[in-house]
Amino acid sequence: SVFAGVWRVVVVAGGQTVRDTLEVGSVPQVLVDAALEDGQRAAGSGSRFGAAPDGVMNAPALLTELDDRQRRWQPGAATHVVNLTLLPLTDGDSMHLDAQLGAGRVLILSRGYGNCRIVNTRLSRTWRVTYFNSTDINILDTLEVCRVPEVACAAAEDLEDSAERLAEVLDWVQAA
Repeated sequence: SVFAGVWRVVVVAGGQTVRDTLEVGSVPQVLVDAALEDGQRAAGSGSRFGAAPDGVMNAPALLTELDDRQRRWQPGAATHVVNLTLLPLTDGDSMHLDAQLGAGRVLILSRGYGNCRIVNTRLSRTWRVTYFNSTDINILDTLEVCRVPEVACAAAEDLEDSAERLAEVLDWVQAA
């Protein structure tokens, strides 16, 4: 919605809307649940990271680090960020990371001075967060192990502001 932290959640199954609700919070729970389910489904498939092809240098170590961090993750833990922009990655490293982590069903776009694209991976609690400047040039690419990346969440101040603005709108409607 136009109110930060107020989300319209529409659940569709079989081409039919089965639920259409408003949710107030930092991020809709359905997104958190879908991302977690994607990671659990991938873990349950028994597949592990594939062997690295020639030309791959740093991706295997990054995958091991991410796997370890997501396994040890606990609610309230600090976000573990791997800044891919600052790392020496070959084209092979990038392709191998993309192939091994994949993308889940959750895609969040945040727009402001630039754009931010947030996608869950098939590794539980692991997100790809890519920032673009106003001309759509990639300026920061990270992998984050957390419940949901902070950039996707409405802050407490945003929720307070939305509550005030909603109260003003309700007053206006009641007065009409």
